Amino acid sequence: MKLYLCRHGQAVSQAATDALRPLTETGEAAVLAHWQALQAAGIPVNRIIASPYLRAQQTASCIQRVYRSLDIITCEALVPESAPPAVFDWLQGESLPNGTVLVSHMPLVALLTAQWTGSGQRCGFNVGTVACLDVEVCVADGARLLWMSSPGESLPFR
Repeated sequence: MKLYLCRHGQAVSQAATDALRPLTETGEAAVLAHWQALQAAGIPVNRIIASPYLRAQQTASCIQRVYRSLDIITCEALVPESAPPAVFDWLQGESLPNGTVLVSHMPLVALLTAQWTGSGQRCGFNVGTVACLDVEVCVADGARLLWMSSPGESLPFR
């Protein structure tokens, strides 16, 4: 199954709480343009699961605008301070279609990629970056990294 790990778009640096930091206009535009390019390249999205933090929800909404008619599922396990085993546990209880997107934060997206692929090395995730994983099972060493793509960069698979 193809699963896409996405770091939220660029957010404002300060708000009443970290969870309430919204995307900047630039961040929203970059995420929207990036997912439009991914869709045009044939990347399917069939489910969107996001952290409850505002910037992740707004990023998920950008993806939803591109792919239309998809609900956003909120997952508490995708908050920044979460650990990969909590995410794996939550995902194992879900029926995940091919083309599932997880919208989360650093350091969790890097930790998930490292543990899921068994690489032990954390990938760099700029804001809005998407990592495509081929997932066999939702456990450590259960996937392989196929590609990564950041807003404003050429798509790595064209």
